[in-house]
Amino acid sequence: MRKELPLGSFVGLLGVAALATFAPAFHAGCVLDRDALAAGEGWRLWTGHLAHFSADHFCLDALVFVLLAVALFRAGERRFGWVILVGGAALSISLLLCDGWLSRYGGLSGLNALLLGRLVMRWFHLGGRQRVCALVLLAVTVGKFTFDTLGWSAPSVEFGSAAVVPSQLSHWFGLFWGLVLPTNAQVKNTFSAERRSIQSRSVAERKSSRSRRRARASA
Repeated sequence: MRKELPLGSFVGLLGVAALATFAPAFHAGCVLDRDALAAGEGWRLWTGHLAHFSADHFCLDALVFVLLAVALFRAGERRFGWVILVGGAALSISLLLCDGWLSRYGGLSGLNALLLGRLVMRWFHLGGRQRVCALVLLAVTVGKFTFDTLGWSAPSVEFGSAAVVPSQLSHWFGLFWGLVLPTNAQVKNTFSAERRSIQSRSVAERKSSRSRRRARASA
């Protein structure tokens, strides 16, 4: 049975992101803030990816998110909720641990990098032409991130009246987690290999038991 794209979930997620961008009080409670997180506001590990600092910032990130989500779905991804929950938290924690200067963070760009990394893995596992596309996409992405990290791009991006300083580390961590989070195929292969291993050990034990019983009977 062919599953449909979870359009309602995407619309809901982007709706919350719009609120986290345009409603000042809601925005203040969503941004990934180091001090607020230390005070126990753990939801910011996820909502920080939804809060943006201007309308242009939100529209650009949302467009890229939709394009990547559609491409991932067409590549066989069906666990978007799991990817966003686990990957989003892992990305936020990694960023806070490794960037001691970061006090506030917001935007979908890190999560977009995570989806891009996952798309690379999806295409790679499909093999054939998709594998070539995966390697090209990965090479272009690493090249772009390296270019930005070395300071060869603008240190800040103007979105209307807001100047946003991109977190290059969030892009790298997003890509990393997108590449290492297991896909459905990897999970199934792991379980299948474990099941075969257990079955093989069970068969070997039964044969060994029968051999011992025959040896005792002969004696």
